[in-house]
Amino acid sequence: MKYSSILLIIAFVSIAQQFYGQEKYTIWGELPDHSLDNSYLRLVNNSAIGQEYERMKHSFIDSILVVDGKFHYEGVLSQKPFLAYLSSARTGRNMLDLGLYFIVEPGNIHIRIANWADKGIVSGTPINDDYNRCIIEQQKKVDRERSLQNRSASFRDAYIHANECRLFFLEKYAQYPDVVRFHLSFLLNGRRASKDPDFPKYLRILDRMPKADRDILLAWRDYTIKREEYREKTKPLLDSIRDNAPRFIETIPSSSSSTTIKNE
Repeated sequence: MKYSSILLIIAFVSIAQQFYGQEKYTIWGELPDHSLDNSYLRLVNNSAIGQEYERMKHSFIDSILVVDGKFHYEGVLSQKPFLAYLSSARTGRNMLDLGLYFIVEPGNIHIRIANWADKGIVSGTPINDDYNRCIIEQQKKVDRERSLQNRSASFRDAYIHANECRLFFLEKYAQYPDVVRFHLSFLLNGRRASKDPDFPKYLRILDRMPKADRDILLAWRDYTIKREEYREKTKPLLDSIRDNAPRFIETIPSSSSSTTIKNE
């Protein structure tokens, strides 16, 4: 009887997990050397856009220990896939700072960083394979051209192709709002967005998103436009206030006369 009850409980838990969409994921990572051994990496949900402070408060997922130049983490996904950010604590040497975006989704996620200046390679799961190809690798090409101070056609072509790949990725995975909303929020920022030749594509991506998430991003766009207008209106007043800020006049006595110096 007890054995049957245990089997029923196990079956119930399994069904409940499937019903609520809870699926396991693992993260396997490899670093260039042992510089971060015995330190922790910080894993956070990075789907929040600017000003979503309440969402940011709950973004922390866990800390992952680095051992022998590698790290491993197992988790349960109780929501749809989302954009994550993995970072190291600052070490005092920028070359050892790790920061990497990737997608948390069911399956085995592999992260390999060949050198500290590299953005890394993410693979092993469908969305991450596309994210690596469309976002990470394309940004590497743009950064490489920029580092060469190359402003020729090759830099322009790399930038255009990177933008095309990014839009392809965002549209393909628009049904997963927490995968795309962070990147899309930058494209919708301020009045300049509507002047962008790709603005119709941004709207098309929005149309493919669930209504609740689409409304949030449209509200974000409206907020950024009003913020720009506010700053433009208040800038002259703030500049005037700063220009007329009080100054302390320092007096330096001398044997013959007094000298005054105005401290700016």
